[in-house]
Amino acid sequence: MSSETFGEITLERILARGNLMQALKKVEANKGSCGVDGMETSELRAYFKSNPGKLTEQILQGTFKPSPIRRVYIPKDNGEQRPLGIPTVIDRFVQQAIALVLSEEYEKIFVDHSYGFRPNRDCRQAVRRAMEHIREGYEWVIDIDLRKFFDTVNHDFLVQLLSRRIRDGRVISLIHKFLRAPISEEGKVGKANRLGCPQGGVISPVCANVVLHELDIKLREKNMRACRYADDAVIFCKSRKAAERALKWIKKFIESKLHLRVNEDKTKILKVGSPDVQFLGFSFTTKVSKAKKMKFPQYRYFPTVHVKKRKKLKESLRILLDRRARGGIDRIKRKLRLKLRGWANYFKKAVPISWVQDLDSWIRRRVRQLLWKQWKKPANRYRELKLRWNKAPNVEKFAYSSNRYWHIVTCRPLQTGLSNNVLESEGWCSLEKALRTASGT
Repeated sequence: MSSETFGEITLERILARGNLMQALKKVEANKGSCGVDGMETSELRAYFKSNPGKLTEQILQGTFKPSPIRRVYIPKDNGEQRPLGIPTVIDRFVQQAIALVLSEEYEKIFVDHSYGFRPNRDCRQAVRRAMEHIREGYEWVIDIDLRKFFDTVNHDFLVQLLSRRIRDGRVISLIHKFLRAPISEEGKVGKANRLGCPQGGVISPVCANVVLHELDIKLREKNMRACRYADDAVIFCKSRKAAERALKWIKKFIESKLHLRVNEDKTKILKVGSPDVQFLGFSFTTKVSKAKKMKFPQYRYFPTVHVKKRKKLKESLRILLDRRARGGIDRIKRKLRLKLRGWANYFKKAVPISWVQDLDSWIRRRVRQLLWKQWKKPANRYRELKLRWNKAPNVEKFAYSSNRYWHIVTCRPLQTGLSNNVLESEGWCSLEKALRTASGT
């Protein structure tokens, strides 16, 4: 879409009552942790009622100053720590008001193969787009990894890009203030930030898309088949040589024009079907049922859950279903249900049925082990088994068994007393059930 359709972005538009109310509702709905000032999202509305017009007046006069960003770390799959920045609730509100207007206008120019942090777009749509490229014969994948992307966005370059389309210097200045907000870690506030868009900031995703839009345009100009979700980008080619040529100029463009760094160790050229190909948690395989192949004869490859995501799910369930039942059985049931439903809603029909059956069998074994451990005393175990299996033969001796938990749960009394139907009736969720719910079947 041409730049002429791009609307004017002004401070008055950002501070319009309708936009501010929408931003307030979004911040309240997103909730999240408090920043350095300790204010909770639930306090935001009351704050504005007791200080009417104060914040907008400060912003209009140019005296508004963002608070330091609270730094926290979350674990990554590879064992490293990912830094997150948590702005104060008030700063999140102002950033949300900016992001709403920026998103509305930049949506008019963003290219079609970009899916991350955009309204009415999601990961599954990106994967479907990738499948279309593969179906058309583009079976060589350039998997680009940008080194610490959010932490290395060049402020000067970003401001230059924003200034091309935003004529109101006050808006640019306000965004720049948020970019430069210092980091507070363990109570110590550092210097003004000179590089990067803190992950956790509301405007960071929009800013990220503004920067990577330049790459999107270049790829479109060269008629390249691509899919991008935030900084996770894959480009599809018809041969390895074509992929090698493309990677050479793409790397040069990213580093010289976008002022970012390509991670040489993680950026690879791979053939679709390789176990190393991963895009948004999916890989691509030819090993599917005959029924699926007959239903979609135009496809040679099909999306499936990447093996790393399967292992990650199983490990998280291993911790959740610890036989010590930390937090109580009801809490574990609820967490298990939420975990499996969220996973099923994301991957849906890409989950291999045989693996679902194996995982559910393992989950039920973990649950039986957990319950046997929690019943503790032989008298309790005998009573609990009889409650669930009223026609059981004499299981009193079994209740006194000293076999190890993991092995005893495979014995007939526990398999029957805690059958699959019994576990489901008592609220224990399975991945198969979660997938049926996600698929509406």
